[in-house]
Amino acid sequence: MKHNTPPRRVVCITGAGRGLGAALAERFGTGGFDVVLGARTAPEIDALAEALADRGVGTLAVQTDVRLAVECERLVDAALAEFGRLDVMINNAGVAVYGSAADATAADVDLMVDTNLKGAIFGSLAALRAMKLQPPDPIRGRIINISSIAGKRLLPNESVYCATKWGLNGFTGTLAMEAAQWGIHVTAVCPGGIDTPFWRTMDTLPFPDHIQPDRDFLDPAEVAEGIWQIANTSAHYMVPEVVMLPMIPEPGSKL
Repeated sequence: MKHNTPPRRVVCITGAGRGLGAALAERFGTGGFDVVLGARTAPEIDALAEALADRGVGTLAVQTDVRLAVECERLVDAALAEFGRLDVMINNAGVAVYGSAADATAADVDLMVDTNLKGAIFGSLAALRAMKLQPPDPIRGRIINISSIAGKRLLPNESVYCATKWGLNGFTGTLAMEAAQWGIHVTAVCPGGIDTPFWRTMDTLPFPDHIQPDRDFLDPAEVAEGIWQIANTSAHYMVPEVVMLPMIPEPGSKL
């Protein structure tokens, strides 16, 4: 008797070249997904795609600048052309410029707003348009936006970054309400600091005294595991938002 093998699901990840994005690619690739990698730096995602392909994972690397709506649309179109479907869209690309609000330049503001907020919006809308046309299997798709605990708190030296993440949480929550009519799940993930180059390159900046990187950082593989679980929840309920914090909280913080 011939058994029909269910098709592999497909995930698209932005900011996939390093840090959490690379950890997500590893977790979803080993979990039976074909993986579409998007990032501005082509050599990083090309190398990751090759490594995953060597382990039998279907992969596609697409150089993408999420600050441009047309490039987010091109990324999703490439995923559909290669694999014929898109099950999970993870808008992970992000950037931060730290310092007081008084020192923020117009270029700093544009970089963070265009990448963290507009980039996630463009990626979400491109995925939404594609997922609406898919048959439920058992749902039409999941959109997961990587926000930050900075979207829940007011943090010194992170005013513009906080603004982008608060805005992303507002967009994601509203999109979750609207997308439900098509059977599409939308989730905002708000982790604390993750032990990735995103933070390590900021070591020379004047962080508030309560930040102790060696203690407070989350493991990117563990954060990726949590996001994997969100992507595999039941079709019968949605997870609008998840907050991930270290077990040892920052002094003076409130969980």
